[in-house]
Amino acid sequence: MSPVPTVKLRPARDDDRDLVLAWRNHRVVRQASFTTHVIAPDEHAAWWARVAADDARHVLIACADDTPVGVVILDEAGGGADWSFYLDVDGLEARRALLPTWIATEIATLDHAFGPAGYAELRGEALAKNSAVVKLHERFGFTVTGEYQREVDGETETVLRYALTAAAYREEDPA
Repeated sequence: MSPVPTVKLRPARDDDRDLVLAWRNHRVVRQASFTTHVIAPDEHAAWWARVAADDARHVLIACADDTPVGVVILDEAGGGADWSFYLDVDGLEARRALLPTWIATEIATLDHAFGPAGYAELRGEALAKNSAVVKLHERFGFTVTGEYQREVDGETETVLRYALTAAAYREEDPA
């Protein structure tokens, strides 16, 4: 396995739009998502335009050594933010760097959220069956705050809600 890279976040630019779409449409990413269909370019362009026009929504590109490796999406609300992310699965697997980059992206997101962004809390949701994501978030101090049922591709799935406060993160050693 590759060593954990340093990941930095930067605001997404319009020239990142197609790259983000390709990452989102990867089979592995779609399987872990609430909507699993292949996103069409026009659907993605409409989403991109809505996000760009909303001051409470932020799309950040995760970069390792200036190479884009993933996307982090933050939706500000209530003194905190709801977040989601996905990575360049094919590119990172080819470099045997998927897991280390996943960890580094979570670290970069938490440092950003509880540093420059100044959020009091970071919240998210994950399918309960996505045990790898659930375990990683728990490793970084997130706690499950609730669950609900949601239909995904005609099947009822359990969705876990999780959260981490800035105070708890500062007390945690996420290594």
